[in-house]
Amino acid sequence: MIKFNANFLKNLIKTNSNKRILFNQIGAFFTLRNKKLNSSINSNSNKYFSTDSNEDIHDDFKPKVKQEINDQNVMKIIDDWVKQNDVVIFMKGTREMPRCGFSNYVVQVLNFYKIRNVKVVNILESQTVRESVKQYSNWPTYPQLYVKGNLVGGCDIIREMHENGTFKEMAEREGIISNQ
Repeated sequence: MIKFNANFLKNLIKTNSNKRILFNQIGAFFTLRNKKLNSSINSNSNKYFSTDSNEDIHDDFKPKVKQEINDQNVMKIIDDWVKQNDVVIFMKGTREMPRCGFSNYVVQVLNFYKIRNVKVVNILESQTVRESVKQYSNWPTYPQLYVKGNLVGGCDIIREMHENGTFKEMAEREGIISNQ
């Protein structure tokens, strides 16, 4: 749920003629047409508001349900990540904060070539994922970089490809370099 000041929301609803409200705090549009608020708007205190349905809310702002990963579905989830994303890296940490030097090196190579649309899976968050990715790839170490569904390799291979220019060739051929 999203927390709003009740008077702020009440005034916005009164003054907005087309019932489309922009909340700059979160940059989201909520359509109130054909909906009712589940909480009353009549006090100065902060209240929680939600709508009866999500049908008029853009997909970007709908609640996300975190998929439960278990021994039965982990291989399918990993396969979906690899096949549904152009670039996937299974690494220790995040792109913003790698938790090992090898993962950091691969992230720096991705940044060097301006590869932006990367699905990053932090293997430190799940023992099940950490062990299953090794089985999926038949590769014993991390990080593991996949491009267009194919395992490119770990840090040692990415380093060699970067140094001899084949990483750039592969990135250009696969169309994964961002123009921005």
